[in-house]
Amino acid sequence: MAFFQRTSDLFGLDIGSSAVKLVQLRESGGTWRLVALGTASLPPDVIVEGTIKDPPTVVEAVRSAVAAAGVKGKEATIAVCGRELIIKKVQIPQVPPKEVHDVVQLEAEHHIPFAIEEVFLDYHGIGQHDGVMDVILVAVKKSKVLEYAAVVEEAGLVPAIVDVDSFALGNQFELNFPDERGEAVALIDIGASIMKTNVVRGGATIFARDIPFGGNNYTQAIAQQLKIPFEQAEAAKLGRDVGVRWDSVVPALEAVSRELSLEVQRTFDYFASTAESERIGKIVLSGGCSQLPGLNDYLSSNWGIPVELAKPFERIEVDPAHAEEVAGSPASFAVAVGLALRRPGDKGR
Repeated sequence: MAFFQRTSDLFGLDIGSSAVKLVQLRESGGTWRLVALGTASLPPDVIVEGTIKDPPTVVEAVRSAVAAAGVKGKEATIAVCGRELIIKKVQIPQVPPKEVHDVVQLEAEHHIPFAIEEVFLDYHGIGQHDGVMDVILVAVKKSKVLEYAAVVEEAGLVPAIVDVDSFALGNQFELNFPDERGEAVALIDIGASIMKTNVVRGGATIFARDIPFGGNNYTQAIAQQLKIPFEQAEAAKLGRDVGVRWDSVVPALEAVSRELSLEVQRTFDYFASTAESERIGKIVLSGGCSQLPGLNDYLSSNWGIPVELAKPFERIEVDPAHAEEVAGSPASFAVAVGLALRRPGDKGR
């Protein structure tokens, strides 16, 4: 889905809470190839729960990621997430295609906690039955889109397409695993401050939700428990040698993992209440926090569902120049890859 777009040779620009990631892909003869990749880290509290608190720092990070990638183009696909984004499954009467937009807009007024003139509105149908159409409704405050567009423009780029993080997850999953269309798969991206969830089936989103919970919850718990700086706790969380014994970190990780599991379970319960007889068959984790030691096994045993790491480059040729960086943390690039797959005129997932 895109709220505004232009034509260009696009690259994906994932502006996250802890880092900016840039991915550019090219397609030829049905084969996708990674042609540019760049990252730049962001300090804590620069972006909090999807809200940019320090625009100049984000602008510099975007410029750094562009420089690291060496891209020559200026037009980027970006995405938004957070509290000012509403994604909801609704039902409308089955009407002729030319009337769907007007009917969706009328229905949206019952589900959006903002004035309709304050939002960009989009939607896509996911099925029809008994005279009604199931629709995924997407609304985001215009101020949120303009907030992200402003830092991109200040960095000298053009925000050609504005998408949604959770839909980008669906884009990359559909490319890399086109045969997994029979069962519902929950794609969960654990960012620094927001967890994005997208349940897909048959190549389309059937449920999506953002949860204000992420990797920073782990880091803050470690920092408080061990009375160490945030940066040291962040490194300790990932198992790096920073003078902290791993067994002293584990209790905090386990406590926060229990919280994470409960948050996601609540989301799954809500999904079950909106999707008759639909069952999630598998969970795919992405984002920087997805690679916490033991997290997959813990969540799988808690939920009784297979849990695996995302493989956003599974069907993408990776140039040897980028192989080492991709191999280090492939799942953290899932959103950026999904954004890089967008092209003018498509509707996303």
